[in-house]
Amino acid sequence: MTHEVFISHSHKDKVIADGVCANLEAAGIRCWIAPRDITPGVDWPTAILRAINVSRIMVLVFSAHSNTSDDVSRELILAANKKLVIVPFRIENVEPEPGKQYYLAQTHWLVSFSYGR
Repeated sequence: MTHEVFISHSHKDKVIADGVCANLEAAGIRCWIAPRDITPGVDWPTAILRAINVSRIMVLVFSAHSNTSDDVSRELILAANKKLVIVPFRIENVEPEPGKQYYLAQTHWLVSFSYGR
């Protein structure tokens, strides 16, 4: 099944990532998200690479967990190399680590938390 959006997230933020996916798909935007869309028998890196290669947009669920995730870093690099539109969806008030900051420097952030907390 084809999709437009690759959703990158830490497994620790799965509930929020699933919510983002459900809302996008309710609006008619088909998403790819792990582990839901990983075909049995296909290893995760292969499935992720294939999904990124055919996506147009990456939504990055950004949190302290994804900020420190090596897997999320690799996904971000692959998405940038493929010239995907990257949309960071910030769920925590966390500054990106330098590697992620490099790739997210010129993006518009969506914020879903209160700065006052």
